[in-house]
Amino acid sequence: MINWRERFVAFGIHFAATLGLAAIAAALIFFLWFPHPFETMIGGTELFMLVVGCDLALGPLISLVIYNSQKSRFKLVMDYTIVGLVQIAAMIYGVLIVAGTRPVYVAFNKDRLEVVTARDIDDSELAAARDPRYSRLPWNGPRYVYISVPREDQQDALLQSVAGREEHQRPKFYAPYEQGLAEIRKRAKPVSRIIKKFPQTAPLFEEAARDLKNIPRDRIATLPVRHRNGFWTALIDITTGQPVAYVAVDPYGD
Repeated sequence: MINWRERFVAFGIHFAATLGLAAIAAALIFFLWFPHPFETMIGGTELFMLVVGCDLALGPLISLVIYNSQKSRFKLVMDYTIVGLVQIAAMIYGVLIVAGTRPVYVAFNKDRLEVVTARDIDDSELAAARDPRYSRLPWNGPRYVYISVPREDQQDALLQSVAGREEHQRPKFYAPYEQGLAEIRKRAKPVSRIIKKFPQTAPLFEEAARDLKNIPRDRIATLPVRHRNGFWTALIDITTGQPVAYVAVDPYGD
């Protein structure tokens, strides 16, 4: 006779263990690799959520089928070892896929910010980095950099851009973000300029500005942010040039 009470207890334990593993992976992804709002801006976490959902549903459900207190300890250990290995393999696969889509740099280039993901940069470009700080992809969240193309490299940069390898995908042109502060200040536009062009966006900018309690509004300006799904707008502190908020508004209105 099937003892459903025992099986539901096994289901609960299995679900709790799977949930704990998923929570650790989610913390790595959403707090470290995709700090807010990059998970919304560029996406890339959908497969991980699908894998986690399947793990949470199918793994514990298997316990309802395979658990039987009449089995020997050895058989139970073998059953759960196989199930656990399959679940962990699926989780690792999902995490690795997400790792390739994580934002690694936010690069200021000419008149806008570019969100660069891990897959945007080839190993050959990492090897060509002039500054060793940019020869490896960061794992602790996106870093801000400034794109600086020396005069002798401008023709090569143009040809490579036409071929699909743009300047922000080439760490050889990376420099510390603060080196571009003068250009950032020059290119930044007042928030009012976007609101005048697109009045319906005013509530979004107002909400973002309210959260910036320690920054006077006359210090806030905007820069376009290009990512793989289109454009957002960054609110920057013109004193430091650093983005302090991101708003889901395409400043070009496309």
